[in-house]
Amino acid sequence: MNFDFRDDDCEAMADLTCSGSEWSLEECSWSAPDDACLGHGQDTILYCSKSDASGNVPKGAVRLISSDGSPSIDGKGRPEVYADGTWAPICKSGVTIGSQTVICKAMGFSGAGSTSVGTCVGEECGDVAPGYSALACSGSEKNVLECPHESGEDVFCAPAESIVVTCAGDGDTQGRPAKESAPQPIVGEPIALAPAH
Repeated sequence: MNFDFRDDDCEAMADLTCSGSEWSLEECSWSAPDDACLGHGQDTILYCSKSDASGNVPKGAVRLISSDGSPSIDGKGRPEVYADGTWAPICKSGVTIGSQTVICKAMGFSGAGSTSVGTCVGEECGDVAPGYSALACSGSEKNVLECPHESGEDVFCAPAESIVVTCAGDGDTQGRPAKESAPQPIVGEPIALAPAH
């Protein structure tokens, strides 16, 4: 596992091994990263929660990957969709402009930040062939997989044909499971209070 903390104290950790009795990651066994590790191609992202159910990534979750392979921090990047235990990019073939809106809103952004869907260039393409194509969203769908699309063996695209989107506003580009909703009070019948004397 490789970790990148992006702070001044610890830039990255490679080959991290913990027994479970440590109080912090620095107490675990690890080595300094090599050049391949620093390129973010082998990054590991962990999500911590109080319940097992919140750790499950739902089918159709979307994450946004920047050109260096890490989660995007500016709302621009190559979207990947989660299904059947894997993340896969989306091919440019047949993608509608409404698809960019659904992709962005699925990550909590207010919508699309441009009027066109781009195609990746160079390193931002990654090395995984798209698993989805002909994504034809109208823009009103709640989930990318609600849109008409091709997937699996019906997709014949190279990594260089992956789309790139620009989202507006703030969102979560890491593909995290949705946060658990706060408990809601039970609303019953109104309680009559006695008048004050």
